[in-house]
Amino acid sequence: MECFMTELGKTLTEKVLNKAIEKSRNIFCFTCILKEFNEEKDKMEAGRATMREKFQVAANKGKGIKTNARLWEEQANKLIQENTKTNQRCFLGFCPDCIWRYKRGEDLSTKTKEIRKLMEEKFENVELDRHLPGVKRYSSQYYISFESRKLKYEELLDALRDDSNYITRLQGMGGTGKTTLAKEVGKQLKTSKQFNHVIDTTVSFTPDIKKIQDDIVGPLGLKWEDISESDRPKKLWSRLTNGEKILLILDNVWGNLNFDDIGIPKSDNHKGCKVLVTTRNLMVCNQMVCEKTIQLDLLNEEEAWSMFKLHANLTDNSSQSILKKGRKIATECKRLPVAIATVASSLKGQKRREEWDISLKTLQKPVSVGGIGDDLVDIYKCLKFSYDFLKDKNAEGLFLLCSTFPEYAEISTEVLTRLGIGVGLFGDDYGSYKDARTQAAASKNKLLDSCLLLETEEGYVKMHDLVREVAQLIANNEMNIVNFSNKNQKSQVERDKNIKYLICEGNLRDLFASKFDGSKLEFLIGNMHIKDIVHIPISFFENIPRLRVLNLSRHTPYQYHDYHHRLSLPQSIKPLSNIRSLSFEKFDLGDISAIGGLQGLETLELTHCAIDELPREIEKLENFRLLELKKCKIRNNNPFEVIQRCPSLEELYFLNSFNDSCKEITLPTLQRYRLNDVTVYHYKMKDTISRGVSLTWDYFSEATFKYVMETTELLHLEGTDKGWRNLMPGIVSIDNGMNDLIKLYLDNCDQVQCLVDTKHINSQVPSVFSNLKNVTLRSCSMLVSVFDLSTSRGLLLLEELIIFNCEKLESIITIECEEIVDGDNDNNKICNSMFPNLKVVIIDWCHQLQFVLPCYSARDFLLLEKITIYGCHKLKYIFGQHQDVQLPSLKELKLDDVPNFIYIFPEPSSIKGSSDSISKPQSELEPVKSNTFSWSQICCYGYKLKGSTSTKIVLVSEDQPKDCSITL
Repeated sequence: MECFMTELGKTLTEKVLNKAIEKSRNIFCFTCILKEFNEEKDKMEAGRATMREKFQVAANKGKGIKTNARLWEEQANKLIQENTKTNQRCFLGFCPDCIWRYKRGEDLSTKTKEIRKLMEEKFENVELDRHLPGVKRYSSQYYISFESRKLKYEELLDALRDDSNYITRLQGMGGTGKTTLAKEVGKQLKTSKQFNHVIDTTVSFTPDIKKIQDDIVGPLGLKWEDISESDRPKKLWSRLTNGEKILLILDNVWGNLNFDDIGIPKSDNHKGCKVLVTTRNLMVCNQMVCEKTIQLDLLNEEEAWSMFKLHANLTDNSSQSILKKGRKIATECKRLPVAIATVASSLKGQKRREEWDISLKTLQKPVSVGGIGDDLVDIYKCLKFSYDFLKDKNAEGLFLLCSTFPEYAEISTEVLTRLGIGVGLFGDDYGSYKDARTQAAASKNKLLDSCLLLETEEGYVKMHDLVREVAQLIANNEMNIVNFSNKNQKSQVERDKNIKYLICEGNLRDLFASKFDGSKLEFLIGNMHIKDIVHIPISFFENIPRLRVLNLSRHTPYQYHDYHHRLSLPQSIKPLSNIRSLSFEKFDLGDISAIGGLQGLETLELTHCAIDELPREIEKLENFRLLELKKCKIRNNNPFEVIQRCPSLEELYFLNSFNDSCKEITLPTLQRYRLNDVTVYHYKMKDTISRGVSLTWDYFSEATFKYVMETTELLHLEGTDKGWRNLMPGIVSIDNGMNDLIKLYLDNCDQVQCLVDTKHINSQVPSVFSNLKNVTLRSCSMLVSVFDLSTSRGLLLLEELIIFNCEKLESIITIECEEIVDGDNDNNKICNSMFPNLKVVIIDWCHQLQFVLPCYSARDFLLLEKITIYGCHKLKYIFGQHQDVQLPSLKELKLDDVPNFIYIFPEPSSIKGSSDSISKPQSELEPVKSNTFSWSQICCYGYKLKGSTSTKIVLVSEDQPKDCSITL
């Protein structure tokens, strides 16, 4: 017993002694504890920088960030912001405060452990796929809130809010505005958060189940991955019944739709999911057992007349004779919104009474169109009138061309240009591709003005489904849309003798084996299924001797591409002597040397294709003007050795198709080019940039680099190791100025110290970057400054300046002492205002930066809307000088992790807003709430311009309590 007590005593003594030593360490080894913490904090800062780089890469890809990665960053921020400089002392300051040291040492020891624990966490992937936008992308510009529509709007809202309704139907004639109303209501339900997701998909006359499924899973963020086709409905059903409130808008349903085939739940187990069906056919509503049916009627006469006046740009002060004729014409439109919009828009601007007389008589004539129902006759007559009223062959041809695209497809001007050239829309003497693009844009605008096309928010165009139907009727028997897997449709097309436009789907072998008469065929587009190797028989090409456009793509599951499906061209394709445009997508084409025999070929597009090599035979094609290779696999040789010898080439789009042979590449002189090897940058057909370079590797020779940089409008370089310390004069002479450049993006260019070096220029610096609008600089470790003062004065078009993770950046604009002038100095009045078009400034993780921009004049930064600064530890001020600056456009100033920030200016000043102003002391500033921060995790206070509700200024501060109440 005594032994046991002795041992117990020893154990307790050791524990107490160890605890005492551990606690005393907080006092006597405080310096070591502090050193340990700072060392770990430095590691944490480096880790946070790496994490933010991953965030930026994700943002560039259009990806979101995983929640655990965001939480890691927030915890890291909190630990990094820990202030370790304060050191309390007692006895009149001569001795350290032991109690303070004890508490502080214990606190720092705990935080050191927290840092080490955080640093042990590994994030191989922080990216989160963003959900594709649902109905929120829909624009309200086509919605007119007539009184009759207000009632239907409220009725539809109530029906969808009612928990007892699962399927709601919106039924009405074609052209009454069902789609517009459904999307407007859906947008309201999403905005009011009554549904988590509102998703729309077009069903159309022949439903494409896979397309419908893909339209639904995109906004939900669901991935098919390697799931079999038969399991897709099960996976979708499981997602739709997980309890979230989801509204599906099934637009333009023509017949009974089997929900089981798609994966949409039925009424007995739908949980939070609801369905809104729009249809012209009342029978559909009965077949689908809808709980609630809302009938969308025609406009009443006064609403129809109001809409007509709006689209025809008529007022009560217009000519009485024209107003009288206009009313009669509006009556002929049968109160149908789609007919009213197109007819009235066609007559907009017509001042002569005779035109209105002719238009009325044309619409009053009876018309007989075979093969269409009575309900379509009036619509056909109105739309045909608008089509005829165009009186422009190019616009008419473009209109019919748009109808060959799938229902509600969004089409770019670039695609219309290429296809228009292919079918000869602009004639054979259209000049250059640039000239044809101008003609296509002009024709497109005529169609938009006539409401025969609709413009999307993305700048593309699309067709109303009813307008598309009429366009195909206008084309009569010249246009045929066929599924070759359908025997009835296949037999029908084989009986037709006048096919000019053929749009097909189904099995590719069935297309090649078909016996249709292709003697008049000029335009063939097919999105086909293929298995194994398919050889195109020479007989197929012999059957279509007049073909001008051939566009074949492989139909694949959602976002699934590979190079394993071989489409083999015959050795000779000379029968295609009239071909102008050739396009293949998602095929392994192997040897394509036969293309070199197509003497009329102007355009070659290969997307997601594999080829053995770019054949030298195309060098002999005298009419070859445009080449696009997008995400292609070129197995052998340097394709640019062929490209540079194509004598007539005007435009080159070489996108993510470089191979190991591209060591040194040279370009011919081009009017338009896009060269891309940056995976996070995606070229879009709607981009207005004509010449762009986005490269991660130094493929170019020095001469080629100089050529493209003197002419490019977009320059995006990543990881270049040529040793350049500046763009000018390092690569391009300052005299040349890079004045075509619109967008500049430098990423991990470790040798670049500034963009323009003017130190050794004795004479006046010429104008440089005079067309520049957007600048993004990221992870340029040696960057010290961006512009000098003389250069910055010439940046009159600059709109956006973004700088990330440039550790050595000391100043954005280099300012010599003698260049600093007082704001009231008369000399300043003759200077250009600083960045008169600048709207956005974002600075992130630039520790050496003490202020963002200098400020010389009250005219500087008049359009500046947003300033965001993050992780700039030496930042003291926003602007470098004290000026009476007006910031009338400022909407948000946000600062985060700026521990040394003092104020907006380096001395007392004021900012003039729309009415009053703000000034020190900060206690008098009105607090605001920012939706961009999580208040439970970071400390914030802020202020706004007094008297202005449009501006908010958000600051992060260590000395504010976490639970501070901040309201506007």
